[in-house]
Amino acid sequence: MTDLEAKKSLLSCPGDTIQETIDEIGMSQAELAERIGRSVPKLNELIKGKAPITKETATKLEYVLGIPANFWLNLERSYQDELLEIEQMEFLEQCIEWLKAFPVTAMKKFGLLPNTNENIVLVESLLKFFRVASPVQWSSLYTNNELAFKINLNHTTEPQAISVWLRLGELQAEKIQTVEFDKKLIRERLDEIQDLCFRNPENWKEALQQICSECGIALVYTPCISKAPIYGASRWIRNSSKPLIQITDRQKDYNAFWFTFYHELAHILLHNKKDIFIEGLGEINPDEEKEKQADDFAARMLLSEKERNELFRNTNYPTELIKMFSQKYKINPSIIVSQIQREGKVEYNDFRLNRLKIRVEFGKLIM
Repeated sequence: MTDLEAKKSLLSCPGDTIQETIDEIGMSQAELAERIGRSVPKLNELIKGKAPITKETATKLEYVLGIPANFWLNLERSYQDELLEIEQMEFLEQCIEWLKAFPVTAMKKFGLLPNTNENIVLVESLLKFFRVASPVQWSSLYTNNELAFKINLNHTTEPQAISVWLRLGELQAEKIQTVEFDKKLIRERLDEIQDLCFRNPENWKEALQQICSECGIALVYTPCISKAPIYGASRWIRNSSKPLIQITDRQKDYNAFWFTFYHELAHILLHNKKDIFIEGLGEINPDEEKEKQADDFAARMLLSEKERNELFRNTNYPTELIKMFSQKYKINPSIIVSQIQREGKVEYNDFRLNRLKIRVEFGKLIM
């Protein structure tokens, strides 16, 4: 017998106690109805639990049966609580199929869901995670293409996993204190950001977050989630008052990280607050012009046209050349290696140059 079945079998309405009481004193329902001033059908509804015990009825029962009104009111309150619990359990059981489509194992790993196999507990936690009342509201938020200001994942193959990743970024952003967004200030600090990219100090990720927060941008690092093929995302949260840049460690590559960061920053700087950009899902971002603008901005931030032309005109790329170019233009060697690999100048499996590349992983998720 399941917990739900057990609760149903033990459920007893206050009317059962009323019936037991009048049976003990030898009073019929008709007589009780007469004494408390109710019709027999109305009293029968009360005894069967179809009508609640009100304060007025509880007082009348006290006069007639000699049992305090508070007893009847507490009995009614307990019954309604148990009834609500059963209804909630029935509702959560109906949501179990919805739960199965989500990356439950990964969510447990990140501490987003409790480490249990009880589906009802997991469903309840999942609803709270998304701040929705039911799967219907989740669908409205993430798959309703009629709501232009919502995140439309209707045409993606794994909307559940993607929605988890996006929601996780919002929760991370809640813990970041930011000032009011200042577009001019973030532009003024781009040189500082590029220098950080070049130097790659041990705390570079935290330093970048700090610069962004001081300019009014919440920058979060969300580990890759299976079946969520995303590089990054940008959108405005808190009623379009706070820009959020969310980056994954999917490619675990320094060049990919910085390209994604600059790409998402371009969306914040250049495009509308109502726009939602999710990189890696082409169908989410139908505006090719805006995507090209973001790509161009990111490419320029990594390598200017002059630097790109000088770098790519070489035919041989010894380590010394990479380091010389890095110092000359203040560009991290990891980015230079990735750029010439993407251009097809050297092989991706070139061990000699790959030793210059930096691996990017976000590690344990801290909530």
